[in-house]
Amino acid sequence: MTQTRAHAAAPVLHDQVVPGGECPEVASLVAPYLGIIRSALPPVEAERFFVRALDAHEEERRRAGAPQLGFSAYLSDGLGETWGGSLAHTSAWEAMQAIRQLVRKAPRADLAAYLRLGLRTVRELGTAAPGRTPVPVGA
Repeated sequence: MTQTRAHAAAPVLHDQVVPGGECPEVASLVAPYLGIIRSALPPVEAERFFVRALDAHEEERRRAGAPQLGFSAYLSDGLGETWGGSLAHTSAWEAMQAIRQLVRKAPRADLAAYLRLGLRTVRELGTAAPGRTPVPVGA
């Protein structure tokens, strides 16, 4: 099945949680990255990834204005030392970095709203989406 740009953005643009009406361009660009995370990781791992990303975002916001390590460091710490050993992990990580950069460029966009949407979608589709078996880097 070929996924069109409109189809990829549909869950985000019509969602009440995400300010799609305020930032439709951001919503349409973020949607494919949310999909990458959902398809790259098994449902339980994707859920954990979104939860840790929300935690990292909140930690960064809590420390705003003070010296801090930043979102990526907090996310890495939250995921633990075992994270990053597979191509699926790398794909999800890079997708998250892209989401964050897109949202940072749009002042009205809310990263936490997109992360909650990703988490909710993973939870709703968790049993229907089998995920992938992680392939170790260098395999």
